[in-house]
Amino acid sequence: MRAFLLWSLLMMVTSVFAVDAEGLMVQGNGHYEKGEFESAIASYEKVLATDMVSTTLHYNLGCAYFSEKEYGKAILQFEKARQLSPRNPDVLHNLEYSRLFLKDRFELPEPMPFIAWFKALRKSLSLAELKLLEQILFSLLILGIILSRLTRGNSIGRVITPATIVTGVLLLVVGGWLMDRSIALNEKHAILLVDEAEVTSAPIPGSSTLFVIHEGTSAEILDATDAWYELRLDDGKTGWIIHEAVGLY
Repeated sequence: MRAFLLWSLLMMVTSVFAVDAEGLMVQGNGHYEKGEFESAIASYEKVLATDMVSTTLHYNLGCAYFSEKEYGKAILQFEKARQLSPRNPDVLHNLEYSRLFLKDRFELPEPMPFIAWFKALRKSLSLAELKLLEQILFSLLILGIILSRLTRGNSIGRVITPATIVTGVLLLVVGGWLMDRSIALNEKHAILLVDEAEVTSAPIPGSSTLFVIHEGTSAEILDATDAWYELRLDDGKTGWIIHEAVGLY
């Protein structure tokens, strides 16, 4: 009986918690529509504090930050939205548009067409989509193997067998993409959230400044200490920056 009462209480608290998060989203949307962007941000941030995962939440919060000209925070939220919905046209458009307002620009050589295509494909599918595609291909492969044995020697078998082989090859390819995507999700990146920050030569206060970066600049995280991140920019430069200056995705 005690266990049942405890479970019932937990379910009631969870229900109220979910309704509160939904209400905060509605409240934030209302503030945004009225042009009250600071209030909208406050509501959306409260929803984030509930550990809610939502493309719409990150997208709306990014739009609110952009309206307040906080481009670093806007880009951070758009990047998080893109991780959840890699092909969402609104997310992609706003992400690229926000980057037009950044001070730091990197002139990089154009990658080979195949490499550019592979990187675009890698970012276009979410981890959940790749897992689903792998499950479908695996099921088709098993079905194809069974049908190939049942129809061996007749005209249907001569069609099913090559199709099964192609399905197996596709399964291997998708498996490789899934592994690559899983590794990519473990690669942490940082967005600078302050106007500008010094990147230093070591994770020690008072160490020499290597260069300065500005709000919205993104970088890959190579290493971390309790208070510092080691960054690598798109142009290959590396250095250390304090935790408080950046947001992670």
